[in-house]
Order: sequence, then C-alpha cells, then structure tokens
Amino acid sequence: MAERQLLFSQQDADLTVRVWQQDDRRWLDFDDTVIQSEITLGRPDYLPLALNRHMLAGIMFVDLPKRILLAGTGGGATARYFAHKFPEVRGDAVELSPLICKIARDFFEFPLGDSWQLHTQDIKRYIADCQQQYDLIIIDIAEEQITPDWIVEREFLQHCRSLLTEQGHIAFNLLVNDGTALMHFLAAIHPAFEGVMNCLSVVDHRNIVVLAYNNPPIILAEKIPNRLDELEQKWGLEFMMFYQQMLKDNLKCSGVL
Repeated sequence: MAERQLLFSQQDADLTVRVWQQDDRRWLDFDDTVIQSEITLGRPDYLPLALNRHMLAGIMFVDLPKRILLAGTGGGATARYFAHKFPEVRGDAVELSPLICKIARDFFEFPLGDSWQLHTQDIKRYIADCQQQYDLIIIDIAEEQITPDWIVEREFLQHCRSLLTEQGHIAFNLLVNDGTALMHFLAAIHPAFEGVMNCLSVVDHRNIVVLAYNNPPIILAEKIPNRLDELEQKWGLEFMMFYQQMLKDNLKCSGVL
C-alpha cells in the first residue's frame, strides 16, 4: 500500500481543508480524523463511506427518485454516484463554502453538465426561495461535528417538506453526543412529518439517519423483504442490512415499519 499523499490544503474560515489520496482512495477532511467525503477512483458506482450509503436506505420504500437535493455537498460523492448509476436522475447540490464547491469539482469528480447543478448558497435561503420539488432531499450538515439546532426549527422543516413531491422523503444525518440530544431532534421531526418516519443507526459510528416521508410510502412494510435482493443488485447497496437494522432501531408499527 502506498503512502498517503496530501493533494491540497487551504484555510477556509477556521478550518484547514485537506484532500488526501492513497492508492485509489481520495478523501476530504478538515484537519482532523473525521473523513468528510471519500471516493474510489475509477469506481463512480461505489460509495465507500457507510454514511453515504445509509442515507439512501429510504429508497426501499419508494420508487427511484427523479430529482434530488443535496443539502451539504461535501466532496459530492453522492452526486457522482447518481450521475454514473442513474444518469436520468436530476439533482441540485447546495454548499455554503466556495472552496468546498471548487474541491468537489477539481478533486471529487462532481458531475458536470445539465443533470446536476452545484449552488454556492446558504441552504436556509435556498430552501426558502426554491420553487423546485424533489423526490429525495439529503440533509448532511454539521457544525463543529454536531448537527445544528436550526436543522429542526419548525420553519426550516416546513420549508423542506413543502419542496417534497407527493411520495418524496428527506434523509437527515443526525450527529449528537447523547440520547437527550437525539430525542430533542426526533421530537421536532416527528410532528413535522406526522410521525411518518423511521430511524437507521450507522453501526460503529455516531450517526443516526432519520428518514421522514411527506406521505405514507406507497410500498408497504410487509412487501419490503421481497424487494431487497433486487434493490441490492440495482443499487449496489446493502439494503438487507439496512432493513435488519431498521427493525432493531424502530418499534413495530411505528413510523413506516
């Protein structure tokens, strides 16, 4: 195995933004041990970070999304994945930092062309002004390695839900320090989506993925096990493991399970 190489390093506000490469791995960090984004060179159909894969678990309850919003772009690995795996899908990625946007394009193969657009903008402003509707919104935003409280403010959640199609859903990445903080976020999301939600913990990580649906999913819970093999073949993701973990993380007949 080759030594890792530092490809890029630059200060951005109070963060040192770095891009590394080792063999076919390329990743982004903020001068700490937490990998913010990662791709495998030559494998655009693969998402090496477990969190990126878990954020797509809600697909098992719905049809293939036609339009996606990424709130918090990172290196754009998810956009790269969709552009290769499902080129018919359209998407918008919103990132506050111009430097991160540049890195996504220059180092992480953010897709160019008409299918995906990269917006340098505050996500709160984008959500408030947006006229587009989405089948899937992925919210992956942290401040000092913690999910900020404004993510679950009533107005922000209402704006997000208003952008969903009838069968659309939102995947939230929650980073919390304890159970009390987790319950605070869940207590805000639950009423905003009338309880049509479920949780998925990322094993061996702090992340909790919350999947919140605009309406009850068209694919009923009892039909999910029969879909898993086909989904794994189509998406290259471990849907069986996602489903089994959901059964552990959620009470039966709660949310969408």
